Amino acid sequence: MKKLVSGLVVSGCLLLLCSGLAFAKGTAGVANTWHNLSTTGPVAGMASYATNEDEVCIFCHTPHGGNTTGPLWNRSLPGASTYTQYNSVTLSSYLQGLSASRPVNDESLLCLSCHDGTISVNHLLNTSNDIGIPETTFVMMGDPTDTHIINLGAGGPNLGTDLSDDHPISFSYDSVLGDAIYQPGGARVGQLRSVGTTVDITSALGWQGEGVRFFGADHRVECSSCHDPHVDYITNTAYRPFLIRPNTGSALCLACHNK
Repeated sequence: MKKLVSGLVVSGCLLLLCSGLAFAKGTAGVANTWHNLSTTGPVAGMASYATNEDEVCIFCHTPHGGNTTGPLWNRSLPGASTYTQYNSVTLSSYLQGLSASRPVNDESLLCLSCHDGTISVNHLLNTSNDIGIPETTFVMMGDPTDTHIINLGAGGPNLGTDLSDDHPISFSYDSVLGDAIYQPGGARVGQLRSVGTTVDITSALGWQGEGVRFFGADHRVECSSCHDPHVDYITNTAYRPFLIRPNTGSALCLACHNK
């Protein structure tokens, strides 16, 4: 049974990884990143990793009984309305009109289920047969007391719930483009690229052959618009940290911002 379950987990991970390749700009290789929290890592410098779990994908995915909000997601999601987002008078009137405490959409909550520091990285819906239940039997190096925030260490990986110093998320790019300030005669006309298509190298989706990613019919901006959780940035450091495309010369920023 152990081999069967392990095989199913591996198969599920391969399916998820392969389905993600259509979106990935860089080479997928999650085992060679800080997202490999298993004993088969760790990558040098990691603040926390498991000392008794060798499955790589299990920290995010499960083949059975997963959270259907994400791709067979193996984690609970934090509250959607517990965040404070960036706001400024320099934003479009549409963005200024949104509450800084507006709900965060599911696509970004998947990331924040680890990165806001409120849910420990070893709190999973399903654990492997090797570990069993409860999930707190995971031993996480650097976090002997299982105090959540320590799991990600200090600095960038632990964003917290105050996102006011981070790029805004969970908003419609179409609605920003439709703001009068970006329309003909507006003070910022031409400063944002059109959504376009993946084959239009002058548009946000296809900028220089490696554009950004949008979500939904209204082209929402979420964490994964700029980040790819599976990309192997160790082999190609231009994709650090988990970028959907290299930001050399601010190329990632310029995919949307025409300045």
